[in-house]
Amino acid sequence: MAQKANDAPREWYRIANQAEDPSVVEIEIYDFIGDWIDDYWGFGITAKAFLEQLKNLPDSVKTIKLRVNSPGGDFYSATAIANLLRDQQATKGRIVEGEIDAMAASAATIITSAVSKGKLRIADTALMFVHNPLTILIGFYYASSLRKLADDLDKVSTSIITAYQWRSALEDTEIRALMDAETLMDADEAVAKGFADEKVAGLPAMNVAYDRRGDKTVKAMPEAIRSKIEARMQKPAPAPEAPKPAEPTAVLAACREAGCLELAEGLIAAGATVDQVTASIRQEQAARAARAEREKQIRALCTMAKQPELADSYVAGGMPAEAVKAQLTIITAKLDKVEIDASLLPDAGGAAAKTRLNPSAIYAERNARSGQRGA
Repeated sequence: MAQKANDAPREWYRIANQAEDPSVVEIEIYDFIGDWIDDYWGFGITAKAFLEQLKNLPDSVKTIKLRVNSPGGDFYSATAIANLLRDQQATKGRIVEGEIDAMAASAATIITSAVSKGKLRIADTALMFVHNPLTILIGFYYASSLRKLADDLDKVSTSIITAYQWRSALEDTEIRALMDAETLMDADEAVAKGFADEKVAGLPAMNVAYDRRGDKTVKAMPEAIRSKIEARMQKPAPAPEAPKPAEPTAVLAACREAGCLELAEGLIAAGATVDQVTASIRQEQAARAARAEREKQIRALCTMAKQPELADSYVAGGMPAEAVKAQLTIITAKLDKVEIDASLLPDAGGAAAKTRLNPSAIYAERNARSGQRGA
């Protein structure tokens, strides 16, 4: 690639033959794309340099491996690079394989569309981003000029859709809707929509590509686009460490203090953590409190029903307090029925008591009369 005299080597873009296989060449696109970007800012991948590198490929090369991690850039440069890759397939009979290592955004998706069908892989953590073309205006413009510019941007959109349909089977309206919505696709979505062929694990990835000018790092991507990409590409939080089993001595001490030493052996054997030991002790304490409250209620009910001797059997039998209450109500009702004296009227009072029959007097009189008849 052509270098400016005062430029340091651009390490984000290179074409190199693989030493182990001279029939394969690897192309890395790890930068912004655009000739004017290079002219104005001094960085980026240019179509002109890309063409020069392709011209130097030996005839022995049969496969071009394209590795991409780019936030995009200029439509025209990307289109030129894409068509150069298509020409390699059409005139040289070369296969173009592609791997999206982390990001193919904006104009970079035009380049990946030129990869041979069935040969574009995307890392399971990588993303693709599509949107409508943008432009920059500086100066003074008539309304007619702005209308023409809008028409030109629509034509660019149509060209982008055509490039996407080299790979995707989506209709024009479907692709246009994705571009209108500024769609950020994960690997599954990219494969489902035909923008990639296969999702794979283990491809090397960089979270976001940045441009560099001297020793200053600049995020030159539009904020609306950059924030979406960075939000989707945040590294997942590391998985929390599995809690360690509690020390056996600590388990014994905790169970002894809580008065449930019988739990200790099972907790130690199960390798319970400190939190699990605490939860088991609290559960046992709650169960004990519930049993004590139940026993208290049952003994009180038996006392009220004048059946205290039944309390132990109710407690041991596990019957709920409400069931005990219902059963004692039935027993009490039956006992009360036996003691009722139906011979007395409710308002008989003392007069009724005086007229109550005396069995002893009746038997004495009967015996006396029997003796007189015998004489």
